[in-house]
Amino acid sequence: MQDATELRSYLVIISVVVLSSILALAPFLLGIEDLVSIHFWQTGMQAVYRHWDGPLYVVTAHTLYAAESPLYGASGLWASYYAAILPVYPICIRLLSWFGSFEGMIIATVLFTCAAAIVFFRLVKDFSIARQPFLLAVFFVFFPARWFLYHNVGASEPAFIFLCLSSIYFLKKDRVEFSAIAASLAALTRIFGVLLFPVVLMSLALRKQLNPKNLAWTLLIPASLLLLFSIYLISFGDFFAYFNVNAANIHEPFRIMLTHQDSYFRELYGIMVIAYGLAAFALWERGEKEMSLFILFFLPVTLLLTHGDVSRYMLPMVPFALIGFEKIFPENRPAFIILIIIAAILAILYTWIMIPLNPMPEETFQGILDTLAQMRT
Repeated sequence: MQDATELRSYLVIISVVVLSSILALAPFLLGIEDLVSIHFWQTGMQAVYRHWDGPLYVVTAHTLYAAESPLYGASGLWASYYAAILPVYPICIRLLSWFGSFEGMIIATVLFTCAAAIVFFRLVKDFSIARQPFLLAVFFVFFPARWFLYHNVGASEPAFIFLCLSSIYFLKKDRVEFSAIAASLAALTRIFGVLLFPVVLMSLALRKQLNPKNLAWTLLIPASLLLLFSIYLISFGDFFAYFNVNAANIHEPFRIMLTHQDSYFRELYGIMVIAYGLAAFALWERGEKEMSLFILFFLPVTLLLTHGDVSRYMLPMVPFALIGFEKIFPENRPAFIILIIIAAILAILYTWIMIPLNPMPEETFQGILDTLAQMRT
């Protein structure tokens, strides 16, 4: 009976993810230009496919860091630039490309979102760290709105968050080998995944489980990046190609507060930093040291980023912050459901507005499409 109830929960969570994605993409699937006072500056599914950085993941899926490819010229970027696009998500796109390259990209994103939501549900349920694990998992699908946006376009966040959650879940289950494997894959999805290395090490040390076997498994995390960087050396002649692309965004902490022109952003940035910090301490006090350590290692690194999209880089801390603040959510189920509905409406509206505002130039996108068509012939 319990297994049937749990299976129903999985199916409902997956249905919520899939149906909300269909709703979020409906105006573009139908080519709608105006809806509920929203004017879609770009419409059709090409607006979704062109949303940055989606096309770059597709290029990486087809080149897989080859030293030369006509796709590099079509995208207008040099070959070693693609060292900044780590391989796990592009490989999944390639595996699904028989649906079409860009169609496979969206399918991969939605599948990883389903997986992330399910692992989040299992994490809060199996360890009894939420009063209403199912409703909290459904809320996580829609909050924050930026997370909802990135699981409906080409983005590696869903894959990365799924792997981070999996690593923490297995760590709490004392399955260090699976935790290390998930963390290694996370490091090969987004570079910040390597921060799971000190998280796992310190968690094992606190539990007095840092023996030679567990240490060997944990070393797999940095080893995976060393292997990838060795591939970069062979393909691009530069072991540090990733850092040469992104180093310009690293500065002293809080520099973005001095350089960003939008005063509203500065205020929001300050609120986010404090909120994630509070979540880390709340988790520690609840005994959830693995999750607390994730934020305590992750947050300081994001403070070094001078990038207008820094809230995107903070998204992997969201599921753990939700757990940290779980006690403030209503115990009353109808009230919680109303909160979820409000979050869903806001997230869908945000996605409708944002997708057309950040497209790759049409001529560049068309060049990639034409080159892909030529490569298939």
